[in-house]
Amino acid sequence: MKKFLSIILALSLVGSAHSFAFAEKKETVSIPEGTSTYKIVDKEGNFVNLEFTYKEDEITVVVTVPDTKTDPKIITVPLKKTEKTNGDSAGGDRKNDSIFSVPTDSVNHWARNDILIMNQLGLLKGYPDGTFKPEKAITRAEYAALLERVLKMTSTVPRPIETQVFSDVKPSDWFFGSISSLVVRKNIDPAVYSERLFSPNTAIPREEIALWTAIDVPKTSLQHVKFKDESAIKYPSDVKKVAAAGLLKGYPDGSFRPSGSTTRAEAATMMVRFLKMKGIITEQNEAENS
Repeated sequence: MKKFLSIILALSLVGSAHSFAFAEKKETVSIPEGTSTYKIVDKEGNFVNLEFTYKEDEITVVVTVPDTKTDPKIITVPLKKTEKTNGDSAGGDRKNDSIFSVPTDSVNHWARNDILIMNQLGLLKGYPDGTFKPEKAITRAEYAALLERVLKMTSTVPRPIETQVFSDVKPSDWFFGSISSLVVRKNIDPAVYSERLFSPNTAIPREEIALWTAIDVPKTSLQHVKFKDESAIKYPSDVKKVAAAGLLKGYPDGSFRPSGSTTRAEAATMMVRFLKMKGIITEQNEAENS
C-alpha cells in the first residue's frame, strides 16, 4: 500500500482583496520524493489539479483543468544543487529541506510540518540566522500579529484606529496596527487589562489565546469538554469553545493550565488547525494499491 499526501488549499482566486493577495503570492511548496497531487480551489468550487513529480535534477508540474478539452500543461522546473544543512547530519532523511526552507532548528522538531506551512505562507517567519526558535514562548504582541495575519485569510479585518487604547502600546510600535485591529474586531477586549496595561512583550497565557480566538470559532456543544483545573480558568466558556474545536488541547493529566505559556511551535500548530477549520487548508491522506 503506497500512501501519498494530497493537500487542498481552498484559496479564493476570486473575491476579497485578501484572497487576491494570498492567491497571487509566490510561495515555496514542499515536494517530497516521488509524486504529489495538489488541488487549487476557488470560492465557486472550480479547481485545477497540479501533479508534482520530484526528481534529482528537476520537478515536473502537470496542470490539468477537469471537465474541459484543454490539454494538460506541463512545466519543467530545473533544480539547483544545494548543500546539506546542519539538520541533515543530525539524522533522518531530509534531502530536500534546503528546497523546502525548513528552519535549521526545526528539521527534526515534532511540529516541523506545521512550522513549514506557516513559514511558507508568510504567517510566522523565522529569524535572520535561519532559526525558528520553536520552543520560545510567544508574546502577546507576536500572537496578535500572527492572529491578524491568519484572520486576513479567512475573514474581514478592520483597519487599525489611530487612538492609543493601551498605555504601553504606542503607534510607533511594530505591533500597534495588529493589536488595534483586533481591538476594533473585538478579539481583544481592553476591559480585560487593568489600568490599560497590555504588556505586549510578555508571554501570552493559554487562556488569553482562547479568549482572543473564540470569537472566530463556530458554536458547538461543550458538554464533553472538562478540565480538572477548570476552577482556575478565568474564561471557561472561551477555553472550552476553542478546546472543543481542537485548536488548543488539554494535557494528558486532564488539566488545561490556563496561565501556562504557548511556544512558537504550538502557536504554529494551532494556526494550522485554525486554517483547516476554516477550510483554507484541508489535508487528506489517501492510499492506492501499489
